[in-house]
Amino acid sequence: MLVDVSNALQDFFRKIPLFSSLTAQELGEFLRAVKPVALTQGEQLFRAGDPGDAAYVIEAGSVEVSSRGGRVIATLGAGEVIGELALLDGARRSASVRAAEPTRLFRIDKQEFDFQRRNLRTPAYKIMRTLAVSLSGRIRDTNEQIAELLAPAPTSPPEVSASDDVGFFRKVFGWVRG
Repeated sequence: MLVDVSNALQDFFRKIPLFSSLTAQELGEFLRAVKPVALTQGEQLFRAGDPGDAAYVIEAGSVEVSSRGGRVIATLGAGEVIGELALLDGARRSASVRAAEPTRLFRIDKQEFDFQRRNLRTPAYKIMRTLAVSLSGRIRDTNEQIAELLAPAPTSPPEVSASDDVGFFRKVFGWVRG
């Protein structure tokens, strides 16, 4: 199957971890469904609560991701992916995204992605696997952060002296109530 997709576009997507496992032919096949989008500074890409109908890859510029309360929680730039969960579940958006400056993106439509997946196209499955691995890592990181926040603080710091073997072991291995 001959796929007519520019080498520059393939080179750009190949550098993005979500697509790096695709062969040149698979990437070309997948990119036929990608559509360019341009935003002006301040223009809204989507709002929290909107349908999750696509993911986006930033080609140039940057966007601000805001919580439901309106606080900016992240700024993303070229080569980063926004809304990738929509490709998996299509659930409503959990955050709002607007252009921090003039921004060019590529839109990956969920319906087109689902079509490729339903038709057993390899690129869709490789992307889903990469998303699963990425999300697993994020969940593990979040679990560690939660555990650190919820861990009880020691009631008093360990005392360490040069001649105190127990103090030395407490310093090296952590304070243990005893």
